Amino acid sequence: MTRNGILWICIIILDLILVFLNESTFDGGDSILHYVESHQAWQTPHYFMDMWSKPIFILLSSPFAALGWWGIKLFNTTCILISVYLTKRIFEFYSLNGWWGVFLCFFAYSFFLIQSSGLTEPLFALSLIAIVYFELKDKTALASGLLSFLPFIRSEGYIIAIIFLVYLLFAKRYKYIIYLLLGHVIYGIIGLFVFQDFLWMFNQNPYSGVEIKYGSGEITHFIEQMPYVIGLPIYILFCLGIIRGGIRFFKGQMLLKEFILLYGITIGYIAAHTIFWRYGLFHSFGLTRVLIVIIPFIAFIAYRGLEWLHCSLHFINQKYINGLLIAVIIVFPFIHNKMAMDLPSDIQNEPLQELLSECANWITNNDDLNSEAVYTSAYYYAIAADKIIDNQNQIIQIKRLKDKNHTPRRGSLIIWDSYFAPTDAEISRDFIEKKFKVKELHALKKGNNSELIIYQIL
Repeated sequence: MTRNGILWICIIILDLILVFLNESTFDGGDSILHYVESHQAWQTPHYFMDMWSKPIFILLSSPFAALGWWGIKLFNTTCILISVYLTKRIFEFYSLNGWWGVFLCFFAYSFFLIQSSGLTEPLFALSLIAIVYFELKDKTALASGLLSFLPFIRSEGYIIAIIFLVYLLFAKRYKYIIYLLLGHVIYGIIGLFVFQDFLWMFNQNPYSGVEIKYGSGEITHFIEQMPYVIGLPIYILFCLGIIRGGIRFFKGQMLLKEFILLYGITIGYIAAHTIFWRYGLFHSFGLTRVLIVIIPFIAFIAYRGLEWLHCSLHFINQKYINGLLIAVIIVFPFIHNKMAMDLPSDIQNEPLQELLSECANWITNNDDLNSEAVYTSAYYYAIAADKIIDNQNQIIQIKRLKDKNHTPRRGSLIIWDSYFAPTDAEISRDFIEKKFKVKELHALKKGNNSELIIYQIL
């Protein structure tokens, strides 16, 4: 076996051990709901054609998620590992040291942490880096065809499609533009049978319109927050890489592929999310985790920044510069500061999740309650209680309590939590207690911010 092969085996084994020792779900909301929907997709198949659930994500992840939470972690870990491998190959395509790509990806620590989630970002990151890799290898039909399915993994696929279309036009590869429609044609035909609507993916867009609850913010938000996602040392190298890229472009030293496919996608992606957040579009919420999908691109640009540093400090041996930077990048995520990992919180369950586990045990141990339907928006309960969201007999979305045409059954339980109920569902305790005849059965509290109330409808 080659030295590279041995290194990869060591990386994979170490990564799997660390991921499965990590008890965190990375995110307490979407991470859980995406997993739950994928986990139960074969029992509730409408998720295969749901634009919030993401049809391609459900299709590919559901065999893993059906095995349980460890299955979705294995799926996302596989996505991240292949993404890192392709990043290495792209580095090598440009005659760069590919192991720097591996190193920078993993120590942009959010890229490691997200492996323990049920989120769609790892699959999107893999698909995106694969598209660029195939195009660098002049496999344009494959790259364009794969890109056509990207919006069915995450809606940002449309951002990438626009940038890639610009690339095809500048590269005069006009005949491949039609391939960008492949995914929509296939899912459009399926939609004719399921919804009698060829354009269902647009007509059922869950992100259309502006909702005040998702907010808006400063135009500098994502630039300011990036070091909290990748760490300050890599962020500094990335900024140097952006500046150097601009200089190389204006000097005519950068080829079209690198300019649009690596720099263009990175800058365009950040710019699009900046606009969405500034004007409160597409339910942005200012979530910084969206930056994780471009970490392989950030790693490439950061290495370009390192090259510039080598040139600027030519009087210092590169080994010393590299050694110092490697040490700083490795140590930084573990130093107590706001831009580093928040340990041990980042590798533990959230307090609310611990309460939901206690809640599930309490209900399970009460034979009179365990068979009742449960209204909740804290979907970690589905994992803790091993139940599905069927909106009928097991778990019902709590927002249905606001539906005038919905009448909850007598005996049903309501699990009100202090975060998801008032924010996502906009349901307060006061609303429940005034609108329905209920009895408070049990209350759980952890710290100052996490609280659960279990009601029963009389």
